[in-house]
Amino acid sequence: MSKSRDEMIERLRGWSERALHEAQYADTHDDALQWQGQSAVLSGVANYLEDQSGADDFTIWRQVVGDRTKSLAEWMSRQGGADAALYSGQVAGFDVALTVLKDPESRNWPKYEPHAN
Repeated sequence: MSKSRDEMIERLRGWSERALHEAQYADTHDDALQWQGQSAVLSGVANYLEDQSGADDFTIWRQVVGDRTKSLAEWMSRQGGADAALYSGQVAGFDVALTVLKDPESRNWPKYEPHAN
């Protein structure tokens, strides 16, 4: 079942709000940063979808995957601490966002990655 762009935006914003709520009640500072990173990405992707209302699915997919790749590289270059927590949250946010976006090549997301599997 295909979701409309408006439904995707609504779902992403709902998940962003939930992640902010989780950040408020996180047990550690790093956990809060992970949730904040996830929330920021989900909100950012929703805003991008809204701003790019005329963009095709391939353009959107390529942009979001590209941004995820940058966050993943930053996360992998960190050995721990606040920066790593924030970037790992961002990667998680992109992974969640990609589950609702239309993949023009019909690939499954998430894909296998050694750092996560």
